[in-house]
Amino acid sequence: MMKKIRFKFWVEADTEKFYGPGPNELLKRIRSEGSLSRAAEQMHMSYKKAWDIIHRLNEYSEEPFVIMKKGGQHGGGAEVTPHAIKVIEHYEQLEHKVNEYLDQQKDFVRLLK
Repeated sequence: MMKKIRFKFWVEADTEKFYGPGPNELLKRIRSEGSLSRAAEQMHMSYKKAWDIIHRLNEYSEEPFVIMKKGGQHGGGAEVTPHAIKVIEHYEQLEHKVNEYLDQQKDFVRLLK
């Protein structure tokens, strides 16, 4: 049996989860799809839940994460802002560093045999 340390982290605002793996993935999918509904569908998430996550991100931040475009002849859409792109990049850099550190903790894992 292979053992590995796993770690999940997030940012809290007023003791409420604000940013973590779920919102990060949602933002990345919105960015690639240009659509909140398609991103939510890909994540097997209701549109309402995805909308609530984006609303909370925009509400708790000084700069918006996503700008929603109203529907029209060609439909609406969603645009991930440059601010959100920076947040995604920093979150993933931190995640990479944490995972690198955990991978180096083989001595601790060996103690669990």
